[in-house]
Order: sequence, then C-alpha cells, then structure tokens
Amino acid sequence: MFFVYLLLWLIFSMRLSVEIAVAGVIVSAAVYRFACVHMRYKHKTNFKIIRRLFLGIRYALVLLWETVKANIAVFRIVFRKTIKIEPRIIYFRTDLKTKAARVAFANSITLMPGSVVVALEDDLYCVHCLDGKFVEGIKDSVFIRLLRKIEE
Repeated sequence: MFFVYLLLWLIFSMRLSVEIAVAGVIVSAAVYRFACVHMRYKHKTNFKIIRRLFLGIRYALVLLWETVKANIAVFRIVFRKTIKIEPRIIYFRTDLKTKAARVAFANSITLMPGSVVVALEDDLYCVHCLDGKFVEGIKDSVFIRLLRKIEE
C-alpha cells in the first residue's frame, strides 16, 4: 500500500524532481504507518487486495468471452430456418459463501443472452433459459470457480 500512496503522491504532484520524490517517500511512509497503527491495517491485506484485483479482472474478461459465445449461440438460433428450442426453468444450488459472490454469479447469468435468473434465495437459483444447452455445466461453471477463488 505504501507504493500506492507514493504513486498517488507523484501523480498529484504533476511533476517529478528529487525533492518531490523524497517528500513523497516521507509522507507515504507516514500515512502507511498511520494506517497500520491506528486503522489496524495489516501487511497481508496488500496481497489479498492485489490478488482479488487480478481475479476480478480475470472474471471480467471471462464474462466478456462467455457473453460473446452466448451471443453467437443465440444468433444461430434466431437465424435458423426452423427454430428448435427447448426453453427450461432449472433450479440449482451453489456453494458460494458470500452474498456478493452469489449476486455476481446471478448477474453474470442474466447478462448472458438467452438466460435470466428468475429468483435467488440464499444459495438456490431459479434460471430460465432459451435452450437447455445453455445451462449445461452451470453448477460448476468457470464463473463459480473464479468466484470461489475470490472468496478465499
């Protein structure tokens, strides 16, 4: 976190010189020390924050990729000469621990074309999908695996 404070100091200074860099190191160290002593900030928190940040970016990229794949699947259904779909409503449970992870997973499903979360109560999901193929493997999807890692 010290480096984040120093980086912010340098950005807000709008110029770089030896004096500004030295003052930035001193002020950043003082703010970091204050956070550790008075706000009970721990050094391990840095690694957790950075790890979650990278996992969050990875989750967003996976979400984007899966959305593209779902769009292509819906596109194929819509532009067939004969539309053969099997709409389904399925119920399933997840082992996600936090409400934030459950809601993120529900929103990820809803963002996918051809599927929508109808209800979410605790860990029970009710999902409506345009075709049964869209929900194959949803209980152990890449979203669930990434959200489990973020929860750790």
